[in-house]
Amino acid sequence: MFDYERYKTPRKIVLLLLALALAWLGGREFTELRTMKETVVVSDAFTKMVMLSDYFPPIKGTGVDTPVYIYDSGVPGGSMFYLGGTHPYEPATQLSAYLMMENIKVEKGRVFICPHANMSASTVGMLGNAYPKFLHVETAFGPKPYRIGDRNTSPLDQWPDPFTYVHYPSGQNLDYTDARNLNRTYPGRPDGNLTEQLTFAIMELNRKENITLFVDAHEASLMYPVVSTYVAHDRALDMAMMASMELSATEFPMKCEASPKNLRGLSHRDAGDYCDSLVILMETPEPFIDRVAGKITEKLMMDGKDEFLQTAAEHGLLFTDYDISVGCPMWDRVGRHLSGALAMIRQMNDFLMEPEKELRLSFPNYSDLKEHGLGHFLNDPSKADPAKVFLN
Repeated sequence: MFDYERYKTPRKIVLLLLALALAWLGGREFTELRTMKETVVVSDAFTKMVMLSDYFPPIKGTGVDTPVYIYDSGVPGGSMFYLGGTHPYEPATQLSAYLMMENIKVEKGRVFICPHANMSASTVGMLGNAYPKFLHVETAFGPKPYRIGDRNTSPLDQWPDPFTYVHYPSGQNLDYTDARNLNRTYPGRPDGNLTEQLTFAIMELNRKENITLFVDAHEASLMYPVVSTYVAHDRALDMAMMASMELSATEFPMKCEASPKNLRGLSHRDAGDYCDSLVILMETPEPFIDRVAGKITEKLMMDGKDEFLQTAAEHGLLFTDYDISVGCPMWDRVGRHLSGALAMIRQMNDFLMEPEKELRLSFPNYSDLKEHGLGHFLNDPSKADPAKVFLN
């Protein structure tokens, strides 16, 4: 008969060693994602890079401090602040910012681009969702890696969550995890939690730089009613409606919705209420985050083809067009963001009719990516001027 008491100590040692081995393997995965750096080769229009903490010093040295890239034409005019990575598990937003940064030309006005609005959230995966850590964009110089992050600020940087998150200043009760959700904490506050301080810093940039157009880029599940949509603050609504009609007639279907006044903390509502910028949020379809999708893989992230979503489409359960033979590929989603921003700039120039707020620029659009692919517009860091290569 097996003597349990006799082998109790060796058994405990073996189990302890096994637990330590699993912890080491898991820790290595977390560390790899947290320390990975993405490269970007800025275009000739680049002026300088600043840190968001330059606008609000208390976040300096924290996990949420993040680079902001400035492209100043030197000609007085309007300005755009483009946010990618508010929710880093929506990576077409970061990629659209990078593509913009590598190809933009500015003739009039200034452009501020932040590829990782919530840098902390980009350093941790979606816990419990078995997401891959990275995606790779095929280029002429090989596959280029980018992070797939989380929706919220990393718990390593902000913890614990409250039982209920109370939005400031409305007092509206939100889900407890929204305390770490950048797009539920606008307009932020200087003495709030770390995510609220991050939001306040973004608002300070908008106010101090007198930003004309503030664009917050997002992706949505295909079963979410606001997918493929502009959501616009009151002052930007007419422009967004015209931009949506323009895009729907020329490039791809795009809806438009007015920002609801009773749902607080979102950029298209509270950012617009607390600064003078014209604020819009853009949503593109991302099959990767639909709950009915099949195996969550990098392939699904890049080609957006899923048989379960096709079944959902056939039963009328989706809020955007879907055909598995086409899917929702990454180039398509990045292109939608780029064309969506360009359409808003055109409408802004036409609606405002104020030379001092006019913004003239160019970068690749949806049609360009459809013709040439996503990787075509990314530059090889190993062959670029080192002064133009940055790590994020």
